[in-house]
Amino acid sequence: MDLPVTRPVPWFLFSAATALVYSTLHFAGNRKGTKELALGFLFSLTLIYAGAIHALNFTWLKIAYFPLIVVMAVFYNWKTIIPLSLLITSFGLKTFLARGIGNEEIAFSSSLLLTAVISSLIFSRFREEKEKALATLKTIKDTARDIAPGTGTEALSSDEAVSHYLASMLKTDEEIKELLLTIKQALLADSVNFFTPYHSSFTLRNSTEKKGDIIVTGNGMIALCLKDKKTFYSGEIPEKGLEIGYIKKGNISSLLAVAVMDGSALIGVLTADSSRYAAFTEPEKNMAHMFTTYLIRILERERIYPRITRDYNGLKILNEESSNLVSSLDINVIAEKLCEGAKKIASSQAFFFISEGPMFELIHHSGNIQENENQFDLKGTFINMAVENMQQLYMADMTNYRISVMPFKSDEICSIFVMPLLYENKLLGLFVMSSGKKDFLDTFQIELLKVMCNQASTSIANAKLHAEIQKLATTDGLTGLYNHRIFQEKLSEKLRELNRYSESISLLLIDIDFFKKVNDTHGHPV
Repeated sequence: MDLPVTRPVPWFLFSAATALVYSTLHFAGNRKGTKELALGFLFSLTLIYAGAIHALNFTWLKIAYFPLIVVMAVFYNWKTIIPLSLLITSFGLKTFLARGIGNEEIAFSSSLLLTAVISSLIFSRFREEKEKALATLKTIKDTARDIAPGTGTEALSSDEAVSHYLASMLKTDEEIKELLLTIKQALLADSVNFFTPYHSSFTLRNSTEKKGDIIVTGNGMIALCLKDKKTFYSGEIPEKGLEIGYIKKGNISSLLAVAVMDGSALIGVLTADSSRYAAFTEPEKNMAHMFTTYLIRILERERIYPRITRDYNGLKILNEESSNLVSSLDINVIAEKLCEGAKKIASSQAFFFISEGPMFELIHHSGNIQENENQFDLKGTFINMAVENMQQLYMADMTNYRISVMPFKSDEICSIFVMPLLYENKLLGLFVMSSGKKDFLDTFQIELLKVMCNQASTSIANAKLHAEIQKLATTDGLTGLYNHRIFQEKLSEKLRELNRYSESISLLLIDIDFFKKVNDTHGHPV
């Protein structure tokens, strides 16, 4: 290895050209997803450095091989780093052959090789942890999406499919736990915790540690993070007397606290702690902020779950009760089904009135009334306001009203819903729901009741039309008596009864003399 000294210019030019060729081939291979020629590339660089040391006779610069090996271990595995360290030690082979190996060379070679082995093992472990973290993060991303078609739910019934979907959505604590474990691996933290506001303090929602290992003490850095809605880590505040807000087994030398914000709303605080000094810097802070977006998505699905469940159950009731309403042409049955369906939407007392001219007939109710009659005049009552205005009426608080609410005495009414049953702007009836609780209906429930009442109005109109058509088909339009077809049906029915029973039957034929004269003189109305 005397060429750097005897022929420095050709040697360095040749070495630089070799390093350029290997670097070109190496980085081209990296872009294609391979890491071939890594050892040749690194060795060509170290060879130039070794030549410079030899040419300048600065043997003390050999110590720079140690940080070089550590840095290279970050990017390359042990299959590259350990052979590289062996090649570096071979630079002194000529000295060894000429003079024999000394203690200094033995110490240098063994230390360099040991550094290569330890660095390779440490950074190989870090790479494995990173791969696991990325794999877990991918799982969380996939779980956060809606359940895709083809997941095996096609064979389920409609109710089972919805239950399957909602159950998969509400694995909130499991998903948060998986996310915290991923953050722990990514930040190389000892523990990661998620705290949520609770009254004037905070409580532990989830943690990577076992139950009971994290004890909330209140105040401290977490309380400050909740108050200011900012991110803190231990380097920003005095270390002496640092109060965190929780205690755990083991020492805490570094802490990162990130405010979890959904827009301007504070959801909680994500913390990561470590026994290593200054373990969290700006890159770890940015990574923690990235993970909070996934945490917000998980918590958002948790918040909308009750609303989805309520909406689904409400629509299911609406579908079932609408089917019941259109399946009957009997007004009494329609009234009963409407009251039953309404009670499924909101637990209360239901009353169904049918319009009979200026009066209203109560044909079905589920409340307690103290009246025996069923015909009522609504004038002077609160519910008559809905009749006069021909619009729905909902009062969430009736405690300040002094006028009569209903046309009869009933249980205490604190809130009431009144819906006129209209069909083509004609009032057919009135549906009333009352409760002893204030504000017993929300907007969604009111919308469901409106749809059911509109369906009931159509069904009542159809029932009345059917009754009218049936009347026209069976009675005489002039006299209102049964027509000839009904007479024949009744006569045939009685004659069939004669074949089964021994009872007698009589048929009377009655005629009025000179009735034509009365008819011609006074007309048909007489």
